[in-house]
Amino acid sequence: MGKRILVVDDHSDTVDALVDLLEMEGHEVRSAVTAEHALALAETFEPHVVMLDIGLPNMDGYELAAHLRFKVEPDCLFIAATGRGAQSDVLRSKKAGFTAHLTKPIDIPELLALLTSAPDDLVLDR
Repeated sequence: MGKRILVVDDHSDTVDALVDLLEMEGHEVRSAVTAEHALALAETFEPHVVMLDIGLPNMDGYELAAHLRFKVEPDCLFIAATGRGAQSDVLRSKKAGFTAHLTKPIDIPELLALLTSAPDDLVLDR
């Protein structure tokens, strides 16, 4: 069963590709290219999963995640998507409460496995 996934990245090509892929996998997906748009979407979309680019302009992914936590369910999964893959970056995202840290370019099988392993209660009612 699919999940509601919010994809946030300032590169529209990346967003478009991820949205297409995730929708083909049966997920309901919304996207944002700015932190402000992501905050607005989170209030009405109620995502099960938030996939965040860490290197966003104006508000980085860590700060955005902190704000989003007040707008989503407590069991919402946060996935960091970033070009930074050093061990210190992985530790920082873990400390910030991200469930997973994926380095760009995103390993699609790894992303899909992560979504599949998410708790069964994080699925769309169909």
